[in-house]
Amino acid sequence: MTSVILGFLGAGFLHVLYTSMRSQWPESYMSVRTALDSAPRSSALRYLLFRCLPTYAVGSLLAITVERLGGYALVALVCMGVPYALVNDGRALWRLRRGGAGRGPVLWFYYLFNLVLIAGLVALSYFTYRWYADFIPEPDELIFAVWTAVFAAVLATAFQQLLRSPALSVEQKLAAARKDVGEDTWEYVNQAALDANCEPVLMQAIVAAEALQRPRWMRRLERAKGRLVPKGSYGVAQISASHPLSDAQSVRALCQEHAGYYPLRNSTGMVRQTLLEARIEKHNSNPAFVSSVMDFYRHLTPWPKYRSATISYDGRSHIEVIGVQRVGEQFEIHGTAAVSNSQLSAAYDVGEGWSTPVAIQVPGDRRQVWATQVPLEATKVAVYECSNIDPVDRGSVTFGLEHQ
Repeated sequence: MTSVILGFLGAGFLHVLYTSMRSQWPESYMSVRTALDSAPRSSALRYLLFRCLPTYAVGSLLAITVERLGGYALVALVCMGVPYALVNDGRALWRLRRGGAGRGPVLWFYYLFNLVLIAGLVALSYFTYRWYADFIPEPDELIFAVWTAVFAAVLATAFQQLLRSPALSVEQKLAAARKDVGEDTWEYVNQAALDANCEPVLMQAIVAAEALQRPRWMRRLERAKGRLVPKGSYGVAQISASHPLSDAQSVRALCQEHAGYYPLRNSTGMVRQTLLEARIEKHNSNPAFVSSVMDFYRHLTPWPKYRSATISYDGRSHIEVIGVQRVGEQFEIHGTAAVSNSQLSAAYDVGEGWSTPVAIQVPGDRRQVWATQVPLEATKVAVYECSNIDPVDRGSVTFGLEHQ
């Protein structure tokens, strides 16, 4: 009876422990708030440590204590492992069987893996617990030690709340996503979007949100699972397919799904948020996912300082000036433009009339990034798509530098 009671207590302890740290990942999309919250999912090794160490430690301690009290270590470990596995991963599998929310076959694989992992940890605890017997106090001393540990844990929790890591900024989340995806794949998203004639920034925002939810090691496991159960969601864009997809293949499929799409904007140039959210929901309707994509999209699309009055194919102004900053003895000016009829040129005025125009971008079917430099003495700059400078032309951008 002692073995059974202590075994159930061990199962209850593990359940409470993991419930307090639960983030519902990977079953549900959750916002990554702090570095502490995102650490277990950042690599396969960290995730395994997160899943294994507490279970193995509790199992070993339980087996040693039960044996010293005259009970059966194996019975106690079984009474710990079975309820713990059934209440957590077993219950999740039952929800999937009944058609609960999930992400397809990969979740079956994930929960079955956890059940096998728990069984392996219980067996490992049984065969190795005697290695640590000399370091564990006798039962009467253990009770005092446990109460001391509980008191210390309460204090530690209080300090953790007081000193909790600040929430990750959108910029930090994007940096983590780009690192996981890799710069080559990140740039490929932009090119694939241009090839499919859709908004590159939106495609990158979707990929970033998916990469935070399904890091590289998880995507590799999904492809490995695909050899047994082909149907599932694959790649950095998490595209549903009947067979495994590489990251590049998933990116191409994502862009093809949105071919020809550019977010609608109002008369002031602002994106119509409700319509964009509805579009994102076609890829994934989870509210946390939609919110993350919107945050990334706003961050990746800087608001222009100056812009032309005419609107391009993507709903943005034909010419945008994103930033002006001093670099040494010159102003560096950069922006984006969509010009298809003639090259983009720039000129400046130092109070003696316009300088000779300088070509800064060649014609192209899609929006491109441009940059130019002008002297610090310049008072005005004109960026235009024609052979003659006309500061009042709706298709040009003319702005002053007197206040820079």
